[in-house]
Amino acid sequence: MNTSEYKPEFCVWELTLKCNMRCKHCGSIAGKARENELTVDECLNVAEQLADLGCKQVTFIGGEVFLYEGWEKISRKLSEKGVDVNLITNGFLLGDEQITQIKYARLTNVGISLDGMESNHNNMRNISTSFEKVMQALEILNKEGIPVAIVTSLIERNFVDLWPMYNLLVEKGIKLWQMQIVNPMGNMADKKNLLLDPAKVPLITRFIREKRKEQKIAIYAGDNIGYFDENELYLRGEFGTICSWSGCQAGLRVVGIGSTGNVKGCESLYSDEFIEGNLREESLSEIWYKEGNFAYNRNFDTSMLTGSCKDCNKGAICRGGCRGACYFTTDSKFENPYCCYPGKTSISKDYFKSNILKYSEKN
Repeated sequence: MNTSEYKPEFCVWELTLKCNMRCKHCGSIAGKARENELTVDECLNVAEQLADLGCKQVTFIGGEVFLYEGWEKISRKLSEKGVDVNLITNGFLLGDEQITQIKYARLTNVGISLDGMESNHNNMRNISTSFEKVMQALEILNKEGIPVAIVTSLIERNFVDLWPMYNLLVEKGIKLWQMQIVNPMGNMADKKNLLLDPAKVPLITRFIREKRKEQKIAIYAGDNIGYFDENELYLRGEFGTICSWSGCQAGLRVVGIGSTGNVKGCESLYSDEFIEGNLREESLSEIWYKEGNFAYNRNFDTSMLTGSCKDCNKGAICRGGCRGACYFTTDSKFENPYCCYPGKTSISKDYFKSNILKYSEKN
């Protein structure tokens, strides 16, 4: 295998596990900072390494990014090296200090988590004023002219909020909205009854396609939404472009960095099984190009597919979809119960049509 063909173009970097919230759906069980998290100086060195390897975009996550002192220095370093940087925050702490940091950091946008309308968002975030704080954060960012993206995590409870959320976000002038399905990991590992019904996935893809037609908000499906139903070509590309799912890119074009320096193919793969090395022990280049690392994707073959994905005629392209969705829902890296490809799904056409009508009219 020639590992030189792979480049970590996109990085999701968890700066800290420290968080001011205890969200019901948190995949990382954030709260207290991990012992021995990377220092700012260490992170600045990692930033240099990312740029040297050709990274194009870094997304900072937590925990809560604003609780990592010095995050803006790391962002500034990356930006000066030609790397686009954004972050995802719960918005609760946003104030004058954070605005100053954001401007210094040269972020391309600020992503704010919004998981439904007021009742459902507050329920998922376990804080009764969380929704109000998000609305305040949006006003502040809009006033400062800082681009905002909304990130929504979907479970069964907040699915019906997509329609009123769309109207709200249009009203607020939001131009970018990304949504993803909550996987049964972290705080949700023992709450599988709260997870989104897989039968709802075609309704989500239909929603995205229909709303993108209006060209008011660029809505993007997360990597665990799809695949290959009639709406697939309209879920991921820019306005006016055709873009189709081409398989999980963890360890191929995507890299995840944890707060203590652990490197994975994707930061959503919250299991030690996926750790390929640590940045205190090896350089990012050594980890990235090491023979045998990221084998689940670099050595992929359709014979690895299992269950309902095993004999799918899209297997060579899809590769089982999101690796994290596979792993945490089936304990297999290569079977995805959330796939809505008509060639393999058991969702009936009657259910599909009746529910699209039901939810569209209701909301």
